[in-house]
Amino acid sequence: MNELPDLEEYHRLAGHIDSWISLAIVVVSVLVAVGLNHSKPAVRTAGTGLAAAGCFAVFAWFLIVKGTGIFESPREPLFPSDAIRPAVLTTISAISLLAGLFLARVAMWQNQRTDTLSLPAENPKQKYGRISRLLHWTTAILFLSLIPMGFFTSMIPYDVPWRQGYYVVHKTIGFMVLLLVLVRIIWHFKSPAPALDGGLKGWERGSAKFAHVLLYVLMLAVPITGFIMSTYGGKWSHFFIWDLPLFWEKDMEAIKPFGLLHKVVLPYLTLLIIGAHVLGALKHHFIDKHRDSIHRMAS
Repeated sequence: MNELPDLEEYHRLAGHIDSWISLAIVVVSVLVAVGLNHSKPAVRTAGTGLAAAGCFAVFAWFLIVKGTGIFESPREPLFPSDAIRPAVLTTISAISLLAGLFLARVAMWQNQRTDTLSLPAENPKQKYGRISRLLHWTTAILFLSLIPMGFFTSMIPYDVPWRQGYYVVHKTIGFMVLLLVLVRIIWHFKSPAPALDGGLKGWERGSAKFAHVLLYVLMLAVPITGFIMSTYGGKWSHFFIWDLPLFWEKDMEAIKPFGLLHKVVLPYLTLLIIGAHVLGALKHHFIDKHRDSIHRMAS
């Protein structure tokens, strides 16, 4: 295994600011997950409001990075699809703004509720329990944050001074997602998922199960391929203040298939599956009137 490079060449942000930013993102994600599933209605309202603020923060992040001029003069593209990344990020930011406005409206509605939420730790038959919900929402928020961050990584020029610090945040969140997904899989064996809504048609049940399995595969594949790609490229991976050594030699030929997966195939497939997942949940709730469907994981 190789030694860490000289700090002068390593370009971590001063005072481990990159690690503190990573920790802040994780803490906010946990607070949202706890708030959304708290027994007290006021805390659930605050959780939804914090989720809305997170969506607005993504939109604000987009405005900030767009103001750097990198959108107009990005790094030389590695893949033809890199040319559409500014348009993809613009679309994601617009969706984040709309999601924030929607969640703010939901928070206003929740503010009128007075019911107490009672959730057991393990999953009952008809809905998810507290631990599954906390794991689900924390993982989902972190994974969703990785998507715009990841699209922007390929645009940052090599001479930008905060580039390495940005990668520290991106890779740290990626490892957090990987760890949380593994915990979720272990928890699933201890406390199996509740049955799907009985009002769903056969093809809807099949689609829902396929989408859930594929999402798990993506949440594992995205950070794993990113780690392999970085290592083959001779780049260090990071987890908060810790730097992971290179476990094998640099190989620019071996990097190609993992780079294609991590930077092109998996990100766009993730957008497609998440979009279908969200649209399906909204359809069941607002069009099909299957109110119990969305309440299996949200209250």
